[in-house]
Amino acid sequence: MNNPEVIYANLTGDSEPFVTDSLCVNCEQQGKTTILLTKIPMFSNIIIVSFDCEHCGYKNNEVQFGGEIKEKGIKLHLKVSEPKDLQRQIIRSEFCKALIPELEFEMPSNKKSSINTLEGFLQNIIDDLSHDQPIRKYTQVEVHDRIEYIIGKLKEFKEGQGLPFHWIMEDPSGNSFIQNLNELQEDPQLKIQHYIRTIEELEAMGYSAENQKQEVQQIQQQQQIIADPIHQGTEQIQASGQNFAQPIEDSVKTESINIPTPCNVCKEMGENKMCTVTIPHFKEILIMSFNCGFCGFKDTEVKATGEISKQGKIIELKFENENDLCRDVFKSDTAKLIIPDIELELGTGTLGGVYSNVEGLLEQILTRLRDNNPFVGDSADEDYKKKMESIFQKLEEFKSGKSKFTLIIRDLVENSFIQNPYYPNEDNQVKIALFDRTPEDNDELGIDTMKTENYQN
Repeated sequence: MNNPEVIYANLTGDSEPFVTDSLCVNCEQQGKTTILLTKIPMFSNIIIVSFDCEHCGYKNNEVQFGGEIKEKGIKLHLKVSEPKDLQRQIIRSEFCKALIPELEFEMPSNKKSSINTLEGFLQNIIDDLSHDQPIRKYTQVEVHDRIEYIIGKLKEFKEGQGLPFHWIMEDPSGNSFIQNLNELQEDPQLKIQHYIRTIEELEAMGYSAENQKQEVQQIQQQQQIIADPIHQGTEQIQASGQNFAQPIEDSVKTESINIPTPCNVCKEMGENKMCTVTIPHFKEILIMSFNCGFCGFKDTEVKATGEISKQGKIIELKFENENDLCRDVFKSDTAKLIIPDIELELGTGTLGGVYSNVEGLLEQILTRLRDNNPFVGDSADEDYKKKMESIFQKLEEFKSGKSKFTLIIRDLVENSFIQNPYYPNEDNQVKIALFDRTPEDNDELGIDTMKTENYQN
């Protein structure tokens, strides 16, 4: 082995599994267990375990997560409205519970991770529910009838009838996943929410919650810290003249407020630096840079400041030459990105807030598409792989300035910006248009639920 330090390898056609003898739980004869350690790019390290007994034919497959739990828990809400949605690949961790609200049905976590299509999961549920039905028919008649109704509805769903229905997954470990059938477009049927897990959820996964209990006390103490922040320097950071090739953390050193903050990964105290940056001819933005000296975790967020605008904004840039790669860009976390030349659409919040130039933004898009899709690999559909490789090639051409393209930022509020290098003259390559938000847009921003009067009560 040339690289003994590599424990989890990328899954390829040449991947070698580890095979060992193990006892069959069914017939107590010797069977074969095949173990493959691999990693899904930017998702998780996984252990694929497959047992096969040649004596009795018993088989068992299991997926285990070899990496750490995610920083936050995850809730995935899928609206199944078409038969093709049943073919979505789903990764369900051992801590994940699944719900079908139309049937008031909940499948609790079973300490066993699995990968399957939605259709496969529905069939597994049908099989499990049907197992003891003959006994329930005589011992628990009402329960039998209720389960029989659920089984009937699940069979309809599995055949693509009785749609739509909703498939919800709640996973405190953050390791579950539902495939987007078109990775290049925003998935209107899939809503993803990340949340801070509770102490009870952490303990249920077998982790010590002592640090998390201390975190609650530390957060309560932060009010005193914020009231007396540590200021460094006297000059406000200006966007002009900044070296964006440097890590954004380096830009926080001129003037910042330092606040001790518990690390989301190890729960030890780290340092959160915050400062404002003025983008010329636009507005101030807030840069937050967290660094944990204990575990090395780093995180950077960029937020726009000020009130929520009455309208949204669409910015369209026609790329003409390599000079356009150097234009400063701020994409807020309420904006979606569209590149119509390759039919690419990234939903609001996909990349978070990004303050870079056009080249840096394209690099982040490329990294997101290459590394954040668990189903791009040797096992993926050949046509899909060819399509994605073509997209990657075009993005590389855009990033190097070899091809012209159009970049569109659609922001629900007026918080995004593309630099005009000709200011105060007009920029003929950029079009800006305002639009009225729809009720769905306002709901996404949470505007309709904001309480702006008598909020003291």
